[in-house]
Amino acid sequence: MVDAIPLIALVVIFIASLWRGRSVSRSSGDNAWAFGSAKGRQRLAGAAFAISIVILAFAAAEAALRSESAYALIGALISIAGGAIVIVAQIQMGRAWRVGVREGDAPLFVQHGLFRFSRNPIFVGMMLIGLGIAVTANSWWAWAALLAFVLTCREQVRIEEAHLNDSFGVAYISFKNDVPRWIGIPK
Repeated sequence: MVDAIPLIALVVIFIASLWRGRSVSRSSGDNAWAFGSAKGRQRLAGAAFAISIVILAFAAAEAALRSESAYALIGALISIAGGAIVIVAQIQMGRAWRVGVREGDAPLFVQHGLFRFSRNPIFVGMMLIGLGIAVTANSWWAWAALLAFVLTCREQVRIEEAHLNDSFGVAYISFKNDVPRWIGIPK
């Protein structure tokens, strides 16, 4: 059963993301699914993101069915922590929550809650779930998918940071200088 926890965490954040996107769209009238209209680097990042997530999901399902991982408890704990971070950060983003970025679409940037310790807690949480899956699955292809996922997150964060910098200027630069990209103690 413990071997299934990373898969459950992945499914829970997938459902939470669908629910959050629908909620943001209904409450603000804004479409939260910016990846759908992505072009260039963001479209490639979105495709790599999706492919690596699918591979991680297969690795998680395979590990859950195998039910013999020596590292299942470690993977489960990492995945639970990651899932909790994702869900809390999605809620804290409020109507600013998006999947990807669109030109001219930046309602605000969030500076409270988990965003005081990371400019990208949702990505941190998702990478933790991926790590939990790779630890539990303990296969080369799960680790390769995690590496691809982390590199994709890094690229998407660069795209989002440029977008926020263009949208909010000095205020975002100050935030960027004070709060680490991934996780840490604010300055």
